[in-house]
Amino acid sequence: MGRLENMQKACKLIGKMGKAFQIVFGIFTGIFLIMIILLSVLRNTLNMLSAESQSDFDFSNMGYWAGKLASEGRTVDAAIVSLLSVVLFSLLLTIIMYFIARIFKRFCSEYSPFLPEIVKDLKVVSALVTLLILRNSIGLGIVSGFIFWGIIQLYEYGCELQNQVDETL
Repeated sequence: MGRLENMQKACKLIGKMGKAFQIVFGIFTGIFLIMIILLSVLRNTLNMLSAESQSDFDFSNMGYWAGKLASEGRTVDAAIVSLLSVVLFSLLLTIIMYFIARIFKRFCSEYSPFLPEIVKDLKVVSALVTLLILRNSIGLGIVSGFIFWGIIQLYEYGCELQNQVDETL
Protein backbone atom coordinates (compact mmCIF):
# COMPACT_ATOMS: atom_id res chain seq x y z
CA MET A 1 0.00 0.00 0.00
CA GLY A 2 1.37 3.35 -1.03
CA ARG A 3 1.79 6.51 0.90
CA LEU A 4 -1.07 8.21 -0.95
CA GLU A 5 -3.51 5.45 -0.04
CA ASN A 6 -2.44 5.66 3.62
CA MET A 7 -3.04 9.41 3.60
CA GLN A 8 -6.48 8.95 2.04
CA LYS A 9 -7.40 6.37 4.67
CA ALA A 10 -6.24 8.72 7.41
CA CYS A 11 -8.29 11.56 5.90
CA LYS A 12 -11.38 9.36 5.77
CA LEU A 13 -10.87 8.29 9.38
CA ILE A 14 -10.37 11.86 10.59
CA GLY A 15 -13.42 12.98 8.61
CA LYS A 16 -15.57 10.23 10.14
CA MET A 17 -14.28 10.95 13.65
CA GLY A 18 -14.92 14.66 13.12
CA LYS A 19 -18.49 13.88 12.10
CA ALA A 20 -18.93 11.63 15.16
CA PHE A 21 -17.60 14.34 17.50
CA GLN A 22 -19.84 16.88 15.78
CA ILE A 23 -22.86 14.70 16.56
CA VAL A 24 -21.74 14.13 20.17
CA PHE A 25 -21.15 17.84 20.80
CA GLY A 26 -24.48 18.64 19.12
CA ILE A 27 -26.24 16.24 21.47
CA PHE A 28 -24.51 17.80 24.49
CA THR A 29 -25.54 21.25 23.28
CA GLY A 30 -29.15 20.08 23.03
CA ILE A 31 -29.07 18.51 26.49
CA PHE A 32 -27.65 21.68 28.03
CA LEU A 33 -30.27 23.80 26.27
CA ILE A 34 -33.02 21.57 27.66
CA MET A 35 -31.50 21.95 31.14
CA ILE A 36 -31.51 25.75 30.75
CA ILE A 37 -35.17 25.68 29.69
CA LEU A 38 -36.09 23.45 32.65
CA LEU A 39 -34.22 25.67 35.10
CA SER A 40 -35.87 28.77 33.65
CA VAL A 41 -39.35 27.26 33.90
CA LEU A 42 -38.78 25.98 37.44
CA ARG A 43 -36.80 29.02 38.60
CA ASN A 44 -39.23 30.23 41.29
CA THR A 45 -39.75 26.78 42.80
CA LEU A 46 -36.04 26.00 42.80
CA ASN A 47 -35.16 29.40 44.28
CA MET A 48 -37.46 28.71 47.21
CA LEU A 49 -35.94 25.26 47.71
CA SER A 50 -32.37 26.51 47.44
CA ALA A 51 -33.10 29.37 49.83
CA GLU A 52 -34.35 26.86 52.38
CA SER A 53 -31.50 24.41 51.98
CA GLN A 54 -28.73 26.98 51.35
CA SER A 55 -26.71 24.76 49.05
CA ASP A 56 -22.98 24.69 49.69
CA PHE A 57 -22.12 24.39 45.99
CA ASP A 58 -19.29 26.78 45.11
CA PHE A 59 -19.98 28.80 41.93
CA SER A 60 -16.83 30.92 42.24
CA ASN A 61 -14.93 28.71 39.78
CA MET A 62 -17.79 28.95 37.23
CA GLY A 63 -16.96 32.50 36.19
CA TYR A 64 -17.49 36.00 37.46
CA TRP A 65 -21.22 36.33 36.81
CA ALA A 66 -22.14 32.91 38.16
CA GLY A 67 -20.12 33.56 41.32
CA LYS A 68 -21.70 36.98 41.77
CA LEU A 69 -25.24 35.62 41.35
CA ALA A 70 -24.53 32.74 43.73
CA SER A 71 -23.14 35.11 46.36
CA GLU A 72 -26.43 37.03 46.16
CA GLY A 73 -28.32 33.80 46.85
CA ARG A 74 -29.53 33.38 43.27
CA THR A 75 -28.13 29.89 42.76
CA VAL A 76 -30.58 28.94 40.01
CA ASP A 77 -29.61 32.02 38.01
CA ALA A 78 -25.95 31.17 38.62
CA ALA A 79 -26.58 27.66 37.29
CA ILE A 80 -28.30 29.09 34.20
CA VAL A 81 -25.37 31.42 33.52
CA SER A 82 -22.93 28.53 33.92
CA LEU A 83 -24.99 26.37 31.57
CA LEU A 84 -25.13 29.18 29.00
CA SER A 85 -21.34 29.27 29.02
CA VAL A 86 -21.23 25.50 28.54
CA VAL A 87 -23.77 25.71 25.69
CA LEU A 88 -21.68 28.34 23.88
CA PHE A 89 -18.53 26.27 24.34
CA SER A 90 -20.26 23.09 23.13
CA LEU A 91 -21.79 24.93 20.17
CA LEU A 92 -18.38 26.29 19.15
CA LEU A 93 -16.92 22.78 19.34
CA THR A 94 -19.80 21.47 17.21
CA ILE A 95 -19.14 24.12 14.55
CA ILE A 96 -15.38 23.48 14.63
CA MET A 97 -15.89 19.75 14.20
CA TYR A 98 -18.31 20.39 11.30
CA PHE A 99 -15.65 22.35 9.43
CA ILE A 100 -12.88 19.88 10.28
CA ALA A 101 -14.98 16.99 8.97
CA ARG A 102 -15.74 19.02 5.83
CA ILE A 103 -12.06 19.79 5.27
CA PHE A 104 -11.03 16.15 5.47
CA LYS A 105 -13.96 15.03 3.34
CA ARG A 106 -12.70 17.38 0.63
CA PHE A 107 -9.16 16.06 1.08
CA CYS A 108 -10.45 12.59 0.24
CA SER A 109 -12.66 13.55 -2.67
CA GLU A 110 -10.45 16.05 -4.50
CA TYR A 111 -7.21 15.54 -6.33
CA SER A 112 -5.44 18.28 -4.37
CA PRO A 113 -5.65 19.62 -0.81
CA PHE A 114 -4.93 23.12 -2.11
CA LEU A 115 -8.43 24.37 -2.86
CA PRO A 116 -9.95 27.78 -2.08
CA GLU A 117 -12.86 26.08 -0.27
CA ILE A 118 -10.44 24.36 2.10
CA VAL A 119 -8.69 27.66 2.78
CA LYS A 120 -12.06 29.26 3.67
CA ASP A 121 -12.86 26.39 6.03
CA LEU A 122 -9.40 26.62 7.60
CA LYS A 123 -9.97 30.33 8.23
CA VAL A 124 -13.22 29.60 10.06
CA VAL A 125 -11.65 26.82 12.14
CA SER A 126 -8.61 28.92 13.00
CA ALA A 127 -10.74 31.91 14.04
CA LEU A 128 -12.98 29.78 16.28
CA VAL A 129 -10.11 27.85 17.86
CA THR A 130 -8.22 31.10 18.47
CA LEU A 131 -11.33 32.52 20.18
CA LEU A 132 -11.54 29.45 22.41
CA ILE A 133 -7.87 29.77 23.33
CA LEU A 134 -8.20 33.53 23.92
CA ARG A 135 -10.98 32.75 26.40
CA ASN A 136 -8.37 31.17 28.70
CA SER A 137 -5.10 32.86 27.80
CA ILE A 138 -4.44 36.03 25.83
CA GLY A 139 -0.80 35.15 25.19
CA LEU A 140 -1.53 31.65 23.90
CA GLY A 141 -4.43 33.02 21.86
CA ILE A 142 -2.17 35.51 20.12
CA VAL A 143 0.49 32.87 19.45
CA SER A 144 -2.06 30.39 18.11
CA GLY A 145 -3.59 33.12 15.95
CA PHE A 146 -0.22 33.79 14.35
CA ILE A 147 0.40 30.07 13.85
CA PHE A 148 -2.99 29.61 12.18
CA TRP A 149 -2.42 32.72 10.07
CA GLY A 150 0.91 31.28 8.89
CA ILE A 151 -0.69 27.93 8.01
CA ILE A 152 -3.43 29.71 6.07
CA GLN A 153 -0.82 31.74 4.20
CA LEU A 154 0.97 28.52 3.25
CA TYR A 155 -2.30 27.02 2.01
CA GLU A 156 -3.09 30.13 -0.03
CA TYR A 157 0.38 29.92 -1.56
CA GLY A 158 -0.23 26.24 -2.29
CA CYS A 159 -3.52 27.17 -3.99
CA GLU A 160 -1.70 29.64 -6.22
CA LEU A 161 0.92 27.05 -7.14
CA GLN A 162 -1.84 24.51 -7.83
CA ASN A 163 -3.58 27.01 -10.13
CA GLN A 164 -0.34 27.60 -12.03
CA VAL A 165 0.22 23.85 -12.44
CA ASP A 166 -3.38 23.37 -13.60
CA GLU A 167 -3.04 26.18 -16.15
CA THR A 168 0.16 24.74 -17.63
CA LEU A 169 -1.49 21.34 -18.08
